[in-house]
Amino acid sequence: MTGKGVEWTEPERRSLELVRSIVEANPWAEFVLESKSHIRIRVKGQSLRWYLVEARLRGPTPQEAFFQLQRWQYVVTGGARRRDVVHTNRYTAQLCLNTRQSSTMPFGDKVAALCLSLHNDLITAMTIPLLAQFIVCPREELSKIMVFQDEMVVYYSMFDDEIDHNPPFMDFEQGAEPMFGGSDFGHTPEESPTGQQPEEEPLQPDPPSLTEEELEEMRLWEAYERHMEDLARRDEWNNRHDEDRR
Repeated sequence: MTGKGVEWTEPERRSLELVRSIVEANPWAEFVLESKSHIRIRVKGQSLRWYLVEARLRGPTPQEAFFQLQRWQYVVTGGARRRDVVHTNRYTAQLCLNTRQSSTMPFGDKVAALCLSLHNDLITAMTIPLLAQFIVCPREELSKIMVFQDEMVVYYSMFDDEIDHNPPFMDFEQGAEPMFGGSDFGHTPEESPTGQQPEEEPLQPDPPSLTEEELEEMRLWEAYERHMEDLARRDEWNNRHDEDRR
């Protein structure tokens, strides 16, 4: 494990063992990253949508003491297909799931609860409307969405294309830092209240080419989507025909 100098509490160590046991026992979950400061797990939902569950250890900063933040922060990214989540492409959006209510639980227990809830997403969506919105959202529409929240769905168009379509690691806990990256959000470098130039992002490598299995999966999804569109058009035509006969 990485994360030099990071010390875990005994409850945290035990809770991570719970997460490992769930991932090892179920084919719908897989570890992407496991270190002492960052955990990432991919989860397949019963809706056939995919999720990336992340937990990241906070650094000892003055902001942490000021906001009384939790030791770990969590984020969930959802995608229409596995490949979307693997490459976090434009067909993914973040889900603002509140973990504040279980703030006394060790981080591994929270991660385990998120994984199980997201695998059973069709049932979980009955009590979490934003998850239901994500599940029914067409894949093409996901490319326009930044975040699913309880109050609203946040579209990129709301910000007039002033921000990157790959937002930074966000914290969705109530009472935490500003959601969109702090007080410099929405300012150019010249207008930045801090007066500091933003660091340049390293260039990201191009995603690998599709495998034969992924190509076949893509063809099946496209055929399925065309079939559902044909059924919808047929139902609409039948309804209109019935109305004309009345």
